[in-house]
Amino acid sequence: MTERQRQMIEDYIPNPRDESLGFNEYYYLQYTSSGGERVIKVRVHEILPHDDHMEYGVYTKSGRIDVGDPFRGVRKHDLYDNKEDCRNQTHLMWDDWEELRALQEREEANGTLD
Repeated sequence: MTERQRQMIEDYIPNPRDESLGFNEYYYLQYTSSGGERVIKVRVHEILPHDDHMEYGVYTKSGRIDVGDPFRGVRKHDLYDNKEDCRNQTHLMWDDWEELRALQEREEANGTLD
């Protein structure tokens, strides 16, 4: 692992993965006019190509999260694998955070992560 990757892991994904999340489950910071912000659990059900990136249609138990356009979704940087990072928006604008998490977990398994 490079020093840059180590720093990115420290900055973008400072807290460990929530092991209770299932396949395609994430945390998402929802903004509401009546309740302010709250961290909710969502499941990805759609992959939506858009320009030079992917967007994801995410759902709660009560239905799809409305982003204002039925053909649009949320970016990967809006999805988190633990509540604390989601609340703090640690990797806002970094879509490739899952690659960092995979690298971190490989390094931990090999005993080479400080």
